[in-house]
Amino acid sequence: MRILDSRRLTGANIFLDRPGAVLDVSVDEESRDLLVEAWKAQAQRVLNSLGWRDEILSFRLMDDGVSLALSAPVDGLYTATEVNEVSFEAARDWIEGGQRHLLARVTRGLRSEYRDEERPRLQRLLAAARERSVPVLLDEDLVTLGMGKHSESWNLYEVPHPEDVRWSTLKPIPTALITGTNGKTTTTRLLASIARTAGKTAGVSSTDWLAMGDELLDRDDYAGPGGARIILRDERCELALLETARGGLLRRGLAVERADVGLITNIAADHLGDFGVHTVEDLADVKWSITRALHEKSKLVLNAEDPLLMRRAAKVEIPTVLFALSARAPRFTSHIASGGVGFTVQRGRIEKWAGEKRQAIVAVKKIPLTYSGAALHNVANALAAAAVADCLGFTADQIRDGLLALENKDNPGRANLYTIKDATVLLDFAHNPAGFEALVPMLKALPAKRRALITGQAGDRGDDDIRDFATVSTAIPFDRIFIKRLDGHARGRPLGEVARLMREAYLASGCKAGQLVEKKTELDAVRAALRWAKPGDLVVVLSHEQRDQTQAFLNQRAS
Repeated sequence: MRILDSRRLTGANIFLDRPGAVLDVSVDEESRDLLVEAWKAQAQRVLNSLGWRDEILSFRLMDDGVSLALSAPVDGLYTATEVNEVSFEAARDWIEGGQRHLLARVTRGLRSEYRDEERPRLQRLLAAARERSVPVLLDEDLVTLGMGKHSESWNLYEVPHPEDVRWSTLKPIPTALITGTNGKTTTTRLLASIARTAGKTAGVSSTDWLAMGDELLDRDDYAGPGGARIILRDERCELALLETARGGLLRRGLAVERADVGLITNIAADHLGDFGVHTVEDLADVKWSITRALHEKSKLVLNAEDPLLMRRAAKVEIPTVLFALSARAPRFTSHIASGGVGFTVQRGRIEKWAGEKRQAIVAVKKIPLTYSGAALHNVANALAAAAVADCLGFTADQIRDGLLALENKDNPGRANLYTIKDATVLLDFAHNPAGFEALVPMLKALPAKRRALITGQAGDRGDDDIRDFATVSTAIPFDRIFIKRLDGHARGRPLGEVARLMREAYLASGCKAGQLVEKKTELDAVRAALRWAKPGDLVVVLSHEQRDQTQAFLNQRAS
């Protein structure tokens, strides 16, 4: 038995409906149940000793062990991680029959440690906020009451007395959580476009950047709770659009206690093996954890054509809105028949269906990101964005104008087309089999004398995942495949191992050795592919390692 990872959970998460700490432990299957019961007993003793009377103990089984989670006061999360570790060590010592763990002595030290971390004034303020249903944002430096334009923040060392707070000015703002395996960022950008054209200042935290209205605040991955808090503390913000990625959910949990709308675009295999998430069902559970922030007046927007989501939807009590490319999707049909609300494509138009009512919004072919309807994955993203925007109170006209306003150049890295020396180049960030499959209809629709693919995978994916991606990408008959080594993303693997696995998978799928070319970097592969390409050819660039440089390179050469 050994600890794999120990971390604070600053918000609701897959394990708990509140903050706490979690421990990932490697343990054989025979000892797992015994460890869980022993850990529960030891953890409860420590919690009682600290005076933490109403905390929750939770666990989640993994293929190679178990995750052990306990809730804790928000001003005691560092102490909570040590409580968890000490409880595990005491349980392990009891099971293994080794030296008796000195739990009582260690617990005295934890009480002292919590006294250093404890903030009674903060606790009084948080209790007053709960009584008034005022939203709270909290991290190591700041406490914020309210959201966006209705918020006020204080340094944790200067927390006000509840009587000195102007409670009437502190309120929530409309907030949407956007998650799923593929399509999150594009859908978030479409929603931001809808807000912009409607005259609303939307704060956006996403995989690629932070933005407030038309102002780009920073370029980086902000799809976790840290980025969300920056947006929600900005007093210009009237509406929060928070892309919520798997990594942030697993490492820290949700940034907010309450949201008005939650969207899950789809579930597909991606990053399996991280933090005990080994199956697609596990991944669905992680994404589903956003529902912990939804309440009886919230809306949950789901993809009616995703079986994993529909199995969970049958058990949820939150009002649900569905979207589907096909109005004949069984779950979509039954949902509408029962009086539900949904968004679909009918007669070439995005429509809102509410029971017997039908409302046309916009022709699919007019939406720039759909490439006249050929990019079906972006049609789905437009449906999702329309559904969320409707839940947030935007009108059909505002939704239409926003969908029409976002140009392909405003959605960098997502199905961008370039013409270079009379050859067509498509740039996309597809990095898992489902992401590539979503591109297939568009790739088949694009005319091409010959086709080339530039691809690679990071080393933190499993061998089977790497092989599967290579196999799936042979759905299009590529004349040349450039495999990137991506040495900077080896993630502990020997250099060149991922490229070797991909090469073997392509050969096993029927590709000839002469079709496969290995290049060290992404830019090396792009340069080689453009030298190979002739007028009328199609080059598909799946960008990972050098995204900004690749985009700049293509922009400079595009005609």
